[in-house]
Amino acid sequence: MKIKQAQSGFTLIELLVVVAIISLLSSVVMASLNSARIKARDAKRKVELKQIVNALELYYNDNGAYPPFRLASSCGGTRTDFATSMCTDPNWLSTDANFLKYIPSVPKDPLNKINGQDETPWWFSNSYTYGVSLDRQRYDILTNLENTNDGERCELKLWKSQSVWAVPDIPPPGDTGCWSTATAGNVPDRAKQIWSPK
Repeated sequence: MKIKQAQSGFTLIELLVVVAIISLLSSVVMASLNSARIKARDAKRKVELKQIVNALELYYNDNGAYPPFRLASSCGGTRTDFATSMCTDPNWLSTDANFLKYIPSVPKDPLNKINGQDETPWWFSNSYTYGVSLDRQRYDILTNLENTNDGERCELKLWKSQSVWAVPDIPPPGDTGCWSTATAGNVPDRAKQIWSPK
């Protein structure tokens, strides 16, 4: 009488189940990792914009006005009404080289890329944007947050408002809340991603 030996090894079904479980686990880990990267980039954006704000305020204290902005179109960008970090010049923010006394290296957005029709945050792009009023007494400094669940993300959050936004001019110190201008048709819904330091 012959005794059958049990074969060792895994069946095809068992192997497929294991591969499916590993694939599922790796996709969950990758999604979590991507979310963590987005939050880290947003945290960096907030810190860097606050550093720029500190430099702007120091400049103002010494000069009685905020620095003039560099036209983005003069250094690789397209905008003629704002400075954007898409500019190839290290001092993308201002035409005044003295601004670098207050911040030796002007930060750029961690991604610094165009995602829409132009390089500004309100068109989905990942950039920093700076504009100053004609009298140089007020300015806007904005960015685009990637995390749609960020509690500080709103339709349009201005730190110091100026007239280029086509909204009523606000006397200093400016607005510290959220603007909802998309209904008026002058700021698209995508502006909900914009963030500015308080």
